[in-house]
Amino acid sequence: MRGFMLYILLLSLSLEAGAMQGVAKACERGSMSACEELGIRYITGDGVRENGYKALEYLRRACEAGRASACNSAAFIYADAEGGVKQDYGKAMRYWKAACAHGDGSGCSNYDLARDKLRALREGRSY
Repeated sequence: MRGFMLYILLLSLSLEAGAMQGVAKACERGSMSACEELGIRYITGDGVRENGYKALEYLRRACEAGRASACNSAAFIYADAEGGVKQDYGKAMRYWKAACAHGDGSGCSNYDLARDKLRALREGRSY
């Protein structure tokens, strides 16, 4: 029974690695949903080692191709300093603005909220 469980574990790891390779190939062939998925996996550590810079690489590509949700995700990486990425509110704001421009309502809300918080901080008010 123990050997069978080890076999199942190794098989599942092999299938996951194959799935990741498939997603990476799809991204390289121009599937922006695959690029976005890779970005999300790299920030969550789902099937890969967490790496904020790799996440941003894939999310940027998808964002620049017009995937609003990828823009929104990239913004949060910068705002929250996820995955070892240096916190940068300016970049976060640019990505939220791009998400909004691509039609993402939550991107618009996030941009407005962050803009209002930054304005309040500059004016010395609490938010």
